[in-house]
Amino acid sequence: MWILSAHYSGYSGCSPGDEGRSGAVKKDDSLDLDFHDIKPAFPLSRREFLRLMGGGLFIFFSLGDSLAAQEQPRQRRFRQSLPGDFNAFLRIDEDGRVSCFTGKIEMGQGIITSLAQMLADELEVPLDSVDMVMGDTAVCPWDMGTFGSMSTRFFGPPLRAAAAEARAVLIELGAEYLQTSASQLKVEGGVIFHKSQSQKRVTYAQLTQGKKIARRLKREAVLEKASDFTIVGVPVLRTDAEDKVTGKAKFAGDIREPGMLYARIVRPLAHDARLISVDSSAAKKIKGARVIEADDLVAVLHEDPELAEEALNQVKAQWMKPVAKVDEKTIFDHLLKVAPEGQVVSQGGNLAEGKRISKSVVEHTYLDGYVAHAPIETHTALAKIEGDKATIWASTQTPFRLQQEAASALGFPVEHVRVITPFVGGGFGGKTRNQQAVEAAKLAKLSGKPVQVAWTRAEEFFYDSFRPAAVVKI
Repeated sequence: MWILSAHYSGYSGCSPGDEGRSGAVKKDDSLDLDFHDIKPAFPLSRREFLRLMGGGLFIFFSLGDSLAAQEQPRQRRFRQSLPGDFNAFLRIDEDGRVSCFTGKIEMGQGIITSLAQMLADELEVPLDSVDMVMGDTAVCPWDMGTFGSMSTRFFGPPLRAAAAEARAVLIELGAEYLQTSASQLKVEGGVIFHKSQSQKRVTYAQLTQGKKIARRLKREAVLEKASDFTIVGVPVLRTDAEDKVTGKAKFAGDIREPGMLYARIVRPLAHDARLISVDSSAAKKIKGARVIEADDLVAVLHEDPELAEEALNQVKAQWMKPVAKVDEKTIFDHLLKVAPEGQVVSQGGNLAEGKRISKSVVEHTYLDGYVAHAPIETHTALAKIEGDKATIWASTQTPFRLQQEAASALGFPVEHVRVITPFVGGGFGGKTRNQQAVEAAKLAKLSGKPVQVAWTRAEEFFYDSFRPAAVVKI
């Protein structure tokens, strides 16, 4: 077994605005966390990590300083806000398979394949021998989240470097095993062999068997040249394609737990409405229905989702609706009035001189309204409480943020909350907030049963956060 850690020195974008958030759940600190409130940490100490993983070769290192030199000033500002410890690690097991553990998640954008391609090329192993373990807070190092279309751009380079360093160390071990110099060896398909005596060979699997070595390397990795790539830049079948086409792939809504209940939540008809009264007597008459009332969180639980929906329709609630301050006609005037002063990201040239010598000057203001993210998979989560520990399977772009939010809502230590991110059916920046998962966690604690919350399409379009509106002047 071989483990290598890599420091992620990129930035994944910024969280979308929270305009249009639901008033159904009373706002609390658990849904108001900023990324700066989240303590980045690997869930295990190095000693615990080594004990858990057993035998193997472990190499820990950071690439932050070497990657920082490649960044533009804006990127560097973002990078400096990230934790200084590693944000991914690789494992080469005793059977020769390669695993990458990362807090990134796969939501249809394809990084489960593109990152595996990078690893396979740098390690000189077949693509189908690489496994991506993604978005599990119990085994993956902390990650800010997956958004901004920057995972491949910023996470790819340190991942490649980690794989290149792994290859270099394995070649050194191979040289010792074959009693030759490293310069005389090459790698193909996870096999190290002598350039002129091909019968002298050893596999990665052979080199990792029965070893338990921990190292920390500070040297810079030597990456393969793009001209030497055989997997990157070549059309390949996506590694998740077959499972998704055949229905084997699991999304949050596919997870089942014994005794689980389906939740349907009473929603207000307007944002920021506050609950005045609720009459759930009719809903309680439906056999098997349970009604949970906790502040502004009112939900009907049932082992049959259709009966949960039927019971929901029997609940009568009165809400105090806020007075709308803006509408579609005044929204942009309002946004311009409340907008903070902007920051100059970059500038160049002489605008005044350009205007003077131009035959014509075009100036225009463009208005871009709020837009729903509209993922195919709606916000979904399943929460299970066992004593003072919680496990949450969720459709989320920010599993570690959710871990903090759920811990806050439940009153649990963060380390007692595990978030597992199955395949996510689209996010587009809209699944960085995790209201449905916090709702599921609260209901699971109150009911004593595993609870699934899956938003309807109507809830998705009304209660999800929207892509921020914009006023662009050119």
